[in-house]
Amino acid sequence: MVVVIDPQIAGISGDMLLCALVDLGANKVKILDGIKLSKKFLPNSIIKQIDFKKIEKHGIEATALFLEIDENIHERKGIEIKKAITDSTKEIGLSNRAKVFAESCIDTLISSESKIHGVPIDSVHFHEASSIDTLIDIIGTAIAIDDLGMFDEEIICMPIAVGGGNVTFSQVLCLTPRVLYLKS
Repeated sequence: MVVVIDPQIAGISGDMLLCALVDLGANKVKILDGIKLSKKFLPNSIIKQIDFKKIEKHGIEATALFLEIDENIHERKGIEIKKAITDSTKEIGLSNRAKVFAESCIDTLISSESKIHGVPIDSVHFHEASSIDTLIDIIGTAIAIDDLGMFDEEIICMPIAVGGGNVTFSQVLCLTPRVLYLKS
């Protein structure tokens, strides 16, 4: 089997991918239980509510992740998020392939931030990605892919639709999909 992820129409986010995997049949109870075991590895982050629910938008049914968190933190070091993910994969007993997947996801994010900001990997600080939401997306997706047996399949991802326009968040202003300007 070949699994094709096609984010060309509407882009993709961690929770969009996770919900699509639940739609494909991944065990949502197993995912939620794994996430709940993982939350202890990010202090100052509380998951108040988490669940997958069916929704309908414009006549199309899909699964959505409903998440309510309480966090009293605005940034974390990338290595802190990586440690939480590594500890989580051990705690919930993921397969070796799922562990490698989860760690490579966070390593890619840390490496990208390192290159963009010109700092060593151990100096990377996350702002938006410092949330427990990052751990939920990565650990949840690893559990789902493992549960569906997709690590034994070929997975292809089409190019991502990145759009254009102006978006302001935290400390960065993105003016085009390929140009990143730091706010002063």
